[in-house]
Amino acid sequence: MFWADEFAETIIKSGKYKPYHVDDMKTPSGKIHVGALRGVVVHDLIHQALLTKGVKSVYTYVFNDMDPMDAFPHYLPEKFQQYMGWPLYKIPSPEPGFESLAACYAMEFEKIFNGLGIKPKIIWSHEEYGAGKFDATIKTVLDKVELIRKLYHDISGYDKPKNWFPYQVFCPKCGKVGTTIVTGWDGKKVSFTCQKDLVKWAEGCGYQGEIEPLKENGKLMWKVDWAAHWQVIGVTAEGAGKDHMSQGGSHDLSSAICEQVLNYFTPFKFIYEWFLAKGGTKMSSSKGVGISAAEVSQTLPPELLKFLLVKTPYRRAIIFDPSNNDSILKLFDDYDQAMTNKDIDWKLS
Repeated sequence: MFWADEFAETIIKSGKYKPYHVDDMKTPSGKIHVGALRGVVVHDLIHQALLTKGVKSVYTYVFNDMDPMDAFPHYLPEKFQQYMGWPLYKIPSPEPGFESLAACYAMEFEKIFNGLGIKPKIIWSHEEYGAGKFDATIKTVLDKVELIRKLYHDISGYDKPKNWFPYQVFCPKCGKVGTTIVTGWDGKKVSFTCQKDLVKWAEGCGYQGEIEPLKENGKLMWKVDWAAHWQVIGVTAEGAGKDHMSQGGSHDLSSAICEQVLNYFTPFKFIYEWFLAKGGTKMSSSKGVGISAAEVSQTLPPELLKFLLVKTPYRRAIIFDPSNNDSILKLFDDYDQAMTNKDIDWKLS
C-alpha cells in the first residue's frame, strides 16, 4: 500500500480528524525554492488518497504573507533595503503586475505547482487577519499569555519575561512589524514600542503607543500563529519538515498552544525530509539559498518534476542537481522504467 493511502486510512479510522482538511503553508519571502514543492506534493497525495477512499477532503495552501522581511535576497535591487522589517504583503513588487513582493513570489510558485496538476485553495494570511477571523483568537492568546509563557518554558526551554506577549504590532508610524514589541495588555488595547535596536536586520522608529489588536493592526508570533491558523482555518491534517518536528521544537510548542490555550486538537501530523541543494545544504527562500522552483521547472517537464518528488519516499531526503547532466539523464531513465512497470503506482495522475 502506498504511504499516502496508509495515512488516509489512519486519518479516517481514527474518527478524530473531521472534517478532512489538509493544509500546507509557506512564507513568500523571496523566490520560493524547489524544496518547498515537496510539501505541496506530499500534502496533495494525502488529499487525493482521502478522496479516493470516498470521503470529502479540502486542501488549502496558506501564503503567510504578514511576516517581516528579515533577510535580504541577493537578487533584489538595493533600493529594497528600506523595506527590511516591513510585512511582506506591504512591500512593493520587484516585478510589474503584482500587488506586492509576497504576491509576486507566491503567484510564481503557485503557477509551478498548478502545472503539476496540484490546485489547492489559496489562502492569504493578510486577508484572514484583515477580515477579523483571527480577532477572537488573538484576544484568547493575550488573555492566556501566562499559560503560553509557561509552555514556552516547559516545552522549549525559553524563559519569557512577564511583559512578553506573542503579538507584533504593525507600527502606525514607520510601517514595520519586525521591530515592534508588545509590553502590555489591558483587555482591550496592547501597549507597544517600535524599538530602534530590537533586531539586527532592521531599525525601528522609536514610536510608542497603544492599539487594539484587531484585523491588520498586527499579527501573532510564529509558533502561536501556526496554532492559530489550525484553529481559525479548521485544519485537520498538516505535516512539516524535520526541522519543525524535533523534540521541543516549533511543532511541539504549537501543538501544546493549540490544545491547552485554543482548545483545538492538533491536526494529524507527519514528518517529511528536505529537498536539499547541491552539496546537501538546506534551502532558504528569504536568503536566496538553493534553486528556485521556477528554475527547475524550466529545466524539467512537469511530469518529470512531479516524478522526482513522488518517487523518493517522504522520509528520505532528495538531493538533485539540475545543472548536472548525468542527474537529469538518470531521472529520465528512472521515469521511463517506472512508466513501463505496470506493477508500480507512482501517483502521477
